[in-house]
Amino acid sequence: MEKTNTPTGETLYRKDLPNGLTCFILPKPQFLRTYGVLSTHYGSLDSRFRVPGGEVRNVPSGIAHFLEHKLFEEEDGNVFGRFATWGASVNAFTSYTQTSYLFSTTENWQECLALLMDFVNSPYLTRDNVEKEKGIIIQELQMYADHPSHRIHTLLLENLYHEHPVRLDIGGTVDSVEEITVDDLHRCYNTFYQPGNMALAVVGDVDPIKTLQLIEENYPDWEQEKGVIERFFPEEPHEVKGSWVEEQLPISQPRYLLGFKHEPIWQGEDLLRQQIIMAIGMRLIAGRSSLSYGELYEADLITDSFGASFNAEPGFSYSVIGSETRDPDALHAQLTKIIDRLKTSKVSSSDVERLQRQLYGAHLASFESFEYTANRLISHYFRGTPYNNYLDLLQSVTPEEVQKALAEQLDWDRSTISILRPVKTND
Repeated sequence: MEKTNTPTGETLYRKDLPNGLTCFILPKPQFLRTYGVLSTHYGSLDSRFRVPGGEVRNVPSGIAHFLEHKLFEEEDGNVFGRFATWGASVNAFTSYTQTSYLFSTTENWQECLALLMDFVNSPYLTRDNVEKEKGIIIQELQMYADHPSHRIHTLLLENLYHEHPVRLDIGGTVDSVEEITVDDLHRCYNTFYQPGNMALAVVGDVDPIKTLQLIEENYPDWEQEKGVIERFFPEEPHEVKGSWVEEQLPISQPRYLLGFKHEPIWQGEDLLRQQIIMAIGMRLIAGRSSLSYGELYEADLITDSFGASFNAEPGFSYSVIGSETRDPDALHAQLTKIIDRLKTSKVSSSDVERLQRQLYGAHLASFESFEYTANRLISHYFRGTPYNNYLDLLQSVTPEEVQKALAEQLDWDRSTISILRPVKTND
């Protein structure tokens, strides 16, 4: 086993099993709860792929999310009841790049871990239950389409990107869901759920050697596809698809989002470093202690919902800044001035040092969350970013790097504004 000391003085254990599965064990002595998550490096973006010796496959979007729903189903019911009998909760989520199945419990964690590995490796897919699930997922898509936060973000991505599948809902579209077949589901499952494309993390008061022994003894044999998966994405133009989009929804107050499209040029440690640099840059714009936040709040142009984020994977990257606001046009005008000022003025070293301390403290505190720690270990592993180097990279970031990133990445020629306004009445 590979051992690594965490910044909090704990020992993280990692082992790559003979079947290809990567395991992370983080013992938390004297804690009552245990959290386990089994993830596949497979998300909504992966609709065109090839395995060694095979042909390129094209499948409808939304299959990763569809499989997440179906794996909980068994011939005589579903697995929720079995976890409940052990006093455990179980859930799952799908993102652009991974699908994760998880449990949390204060007792019977060994049984829960064995069941987690069993049901994720036992798909029950029939023509009837797949057709039934289509209606459920389509209802879910329609429900989210009317949710303001989801809708405004979807509008933004649809106008930032021409072709890249990040512009599509993680669950797919109504049309793509209707196209999904049992064969499509089996093909994607057999490709992406191979142990070599998966990772398992357990956090709690567990013995690492016994836990890894339990995993090796209970992880089912895999007889489907094996080998490195090649993923294909459409060529994405440099420019954004549209610069401004508006819609009306039955909301009480307008919402505003500003997005910037970036070239996904970073890999490995460079990607992690850029994430840190842009995290500092976004806090200079939207952090509660920033000058710009105070200006916008005093002008009554933002609410507590005001925030900014940098989103990056090896295949795409964008930044988002936004808030609920009484006046989207005035907020955009003022935010434009703030961003232009930050791009041209020298970034204060004291501001950068202050934000580095904030991020340092937040990083240490995050190890108190079992869920966040386990999920983060896996996401960094899939992304290929050296998570153990986070604090060293954070401390090495300079004001000049932050300045350069803001000037280069917040490019108005590659920006989109997305606005939701309240539905106009005839009164």
